[in-house]
Amino acid sequence: MHVLAVNCGSSSIKGKLYSVPSKDKPLDLIAQLSVSNISSKGEKVKISVKWANEQGKDVNEQGEDGGTVEYKSLMPLLLDRLTESGGVDKNDIKYITHRIVHGGTHKEGIVITREHDEGLAEMDKLSEFAPLHNHHAVMAVRSCLDALPDHTSILLFDTLFHQTIPKETYTYALPPSETESTMQLRKYGFHGLSYASIVTSLAKHLNKKEEEINIVVAHLGSGASSCCIKNGKSIDTSMGLTPLEGLLGGTRSGTIDPTTIFHAINDPAADAGVEGMNVTKAELVLNKQSGLQALAGTTNFGTILSRLDASTCSKEEHDRASLAYAVYLDRLLAFVSQYLFKLLSTMPLEKIDGIVFSGGIGEKGVELRRDVLNKFKWIGAEVDDEANGKNKGEVREITKRESKLKGWVVETDEEKQCAELARRQLDF
Repeated sequence: MHVLAVNCGSSSIKGKLYSVPSKDKPLDLIAQLSVSNISSKGEKVKISVKWANEQGKDVNEQGEDGGTVEYKSLMPLLLDRLTESGGVDKNDIKYITHRIVHGGTHKEGIVITREHDEGLAEMDKLSEFAPLHNHHAVMAVRSCLDALPDHTSILLFDTLFHQTIPKETYTYALPPSETESTMQLRKYGFHGLSYASIVTSLAKHLNKKEEEINIVVAHLGSGASSCCIKNGKSIDTSMGLTPLEGLLGGTRSGTIDPTTIFHAINDPAADAGVEGMNVTKAELVLNKQSGLQALAGTTNFGTILSRLDASTCSKEEHDRASLAYAVYLDRLLAFVSQYLFKLLSTMPLEKIDGIVFSGGIGEKGVELRRDVLNKFKWIGAEVDDEANGKNKGEVREITKRESKLKGWVVETDEEKQCAELARRQLDF
């Protein structure tokens, strides 16, 4: 029996296949699979299957043009390549987990089968709050139900981990809504599956119970957020009703004065013309045309770091990269400082396990980690430059042994977290 954990975005699909041993044994990773370059006009979609321990023949092939390929065709294609290249029969895949960005106030996953798919209609309604995310994930669920009619899907939400945020923190100071809404307009928070994975990994590394973990986490990738975790639970996070609030990302603006968009573009409420989705021009600009892309002309953080050296690029590129980095660092420090104070106001420093960096930028950004931690020298943070310069290890400390405030890099594994949550909820 196997469980497939799927993570679908608008431009990529990622997944991991696990074999399910007896209940007292851990899941065993069998294969990793992905589709990239979706929606990239002029580029072919790339299909990849990588087998662990030579359990199959790896697949690396190109498909149709990313700008014209039908999204709903990709999951069946990926499943075909998976089963054709290794010794796994489609019928052996009994469970598929789907990472869904927005789940509102749901406190556990929603189970979906071909006969009982009522939950998908609810997820479609929530797509208005994450139109560039939920929509594609729901399409993938439907594709899987068609391709594997006998399996059970479970929808797992990035919002799950943040259900412990107190009311005074998640409440927005707004009058009653004049429009019909599928849920309360408030902070929900995202990247929760990543944060849950980090708590589990760090607790295991420190030989602690999860409910003993007190950390501030910076999840920094193409989307970026921060989270304050006390006693293993989320008490605050930077993202809000949608993933747009908080830190700037690769193409997201992050928190700005809400009236800014009315001065920046004409007719912000106009339909953006995104096929199959109800997305306004304002949503498109703030989600897909802002952030690092707007400041530096690139979403590649490594490129931005390299351009901090004026000898490697033009003066304009250097100036734009320098500003982008400074803005990114400033916003990140604002949230990390705020959350660190939240912990320090309720417990002594020695009970705080540290500041954790995760996500592609968090795991690779040596300079960024150093610059953040150096701002906390006043409470005893001491960066270990040698340890910080290493990029290997699931959990690694990047501060000196005598550092009073610890710094960590923890590699997150959302797919494994989804598979484990499904196993717990469905008892397999």
